[in-house]
Amino acid sequence: MEEKTFRIIFTSDIHGRLFASPGEAGLDGTGRHFCKDGNTLIFDGGDLLQGGSAGTFLAHQMKNGESEQEHPAAVLLNEAGYDAVTLGNHDFNYGISCLGQYLNTLSASCLCANIRDRAGNLPIRDSQVFVLENGLRIGVFGLCTDALAGWEREETLLGLSMEPPLSAARRVMEDLSGQCDLTVCLYHGGYEENPDTGEILDDSGENIACRLCRCLSPDVLLTGHQHRREPGRMIGKTYTLQPGCFCSCYAELFGTFRDGRLQAISSRLVDSPVTEQMPQPTGLSLELRRWEGRLLCRMPKPIPMGDRIEMALHGSSLAAFINRIQLSVTGAQLSATCLSNTAVGLPANVRVKDVFRTYTSANTLCTVLCSAGTLRHALEWTAEFLELKDGEYQISRRFLEPKPRYFHFDFYAGIDYRMDFARPRGQRITKLQFQGRDVRPKDCFTLCITNYRRAGGDGYEMFRSCRPLKADPVPVVEHMIEFLEIL
Repeated sequence: MEEKTFRIIFTSDIHGRLFASPGEAGLDGTGRHFCKDGNTLIFDGGDLLQGGSAGTFLAHQMKNGESEQEHPAAVLLNEAGYDAVTLGNHDFNYGISCLGQYLNTLSASCLCANIRDRAGNLPIRDSQVFVLENGLRIGVFGLCTDALAGWEREETLLGLSMEPPLSAARRVMEDLSGQCDLTVCLYHGGYEENPDTGEILDDSGENIACRLCRCLSPDVLLTGHQHRREPGRMIGKTYTLQPGCFCSCYAELFGTFRDGRLQAISSRLVDSPVTEQMPQPTGLSLELRRWEGRLLCRMPKPIPMGDRIEMALHGSSLAAFINRIQLSVTGAQLSATCLSNTAVGLPANVRVKDVFRTYTSANTLCTVLCSAGTLRHALEWTAEFLELKDGEYQISRRFLEPKPRYFHFDFYAGIDYRMDFARPRGQRITKLQFQGRDVRPKDCFTLCITNYRRAGGDGYEMFRSCRPLKADPVPVVEHMIEFLEIL
C-alpha cells in the first residue's frame, strides 16, 4: 500500500511579536525551528502587522520610506519559509497602502476569499493548490471574519469589498472540488460554540468556525482571532485547532494518506522558544530597541493597572489618565475609554515600550454628538459587565467566553455616574449627572470615543446613530506618547 505523509505548521495572531526579547518569543527565533522539508507547508492565520511597539514602529518606517522598500515582517516570513497567509482584521489597521507593502514583499501567497481591495492592487487570491514533493495536492483557501466591517476606519472600508465567509467558502470549495487530495481553510475567526460541549457562546456572527465545519466540512480548519490555545479535535468531519497568540505557540499537524485516502491526522501545540537573554539586536531590530527604550518622562509615582472587578466597582486611575489625554486632544465634553485584555500600568519612569504595553490597540479617536438616551443606553450596556452572585461580584460569563472581553467595560470622564450591579440589567445606572445636575432626556453632549466604539464594536451599536463631528487619524497610543513627553 502506497503511503504519503504531510506536515503543516500554523501560526496566528502574532501581533507584531517579530523580534524576540527576554521572556518573550519572536518570529525571528521561532521561524528558525520550523525545519521545513518538501512535504511541509507553513501557514499564518492573520493579525501579524499590528501589535506592540514593533507594529507601530514598522508602520512608521514603511510610511516614511520608499514605496518599493521591503516590509520587515514579510522578510521574516520569507526567511521562515511560509507558503501562505490569510488576513486578519488588524492587518488593515495601518491602511491599504501599508498592507500592500507587506503583501508585495511576501513570497507566500495571500489567500483570502471574502475580502478584496476595490482597486485590485493587493495580491490576494481565493485559494491555491500546493503540490508536495510526494505528489499530494493540498488545496488551501483563506477567510477573515467579516466583523471587520464594524471595526475598521471608514476610509479603509471604502477601499474594500467583502463577502460573508460562509458563502465565500462554499464558492471556493466548489472550485477546489476534484483538484486536491485535502482541503485546508485558514480562518481568521474562532469558535462560536464550546468545541467540547456544543454550547453556544457567541451568536454575533463574528466567529463561525463550528458552522463552517458542519456546513461545508473542509478536511482541516485552522482558526485564530480568539487568542485561544485549542488542541486538535474533530467537529463533524473537519479537523480543527487554534494555536494561541503573540508568537508564544505554534501548531504542528501530521497527516497520512494511504492509497489516496486520508487515514490519520494528528497535531500538537508547540511552545515557541524563549530565552531570558537579550538577543543581540542588529539592523532594524536595533533601531526598534533604541526607539522603544526612549525615556519619555519621570512621573511622581506609577499609574497602576488594577483588578478588573475592583476597577469596574471603584474606577481606574489608568483609565482616568487616558481619558484626560483624549479630552485634551479632542476638546470634547465627555470621553470614554476601555482597558485591553493585556493592558498593564505605567511605571514612574515611562519609556515608549511602556505606553504600548498600556495601550495595545491601534484605535483612533472620534468625536460624536451623543444624545442623553444614547449615553444612558451605552452606560447600561457597559454595566452588564459585572453581576452579583452569592453575595460576590463577578464578571458576567458572556464577557469571559468564548474569549475574555475585559475591554467591554468603558470608563467615562466628564459625567458623574453610579452603577448598581445588583439591579436588573437595563436598570443599573442609578445616577447620571453633568456639571452638577441630572442629565435630561433632551441633553446632547460632544463625546470622544474610539473608532472601534464608533463603529459599534463589542455590541455598542447605539453609537452608530451619533452624528460624527471629527475623526482624528492619529492612533491614541501616539497621542499618549506626545502627552507624556511634555509632562
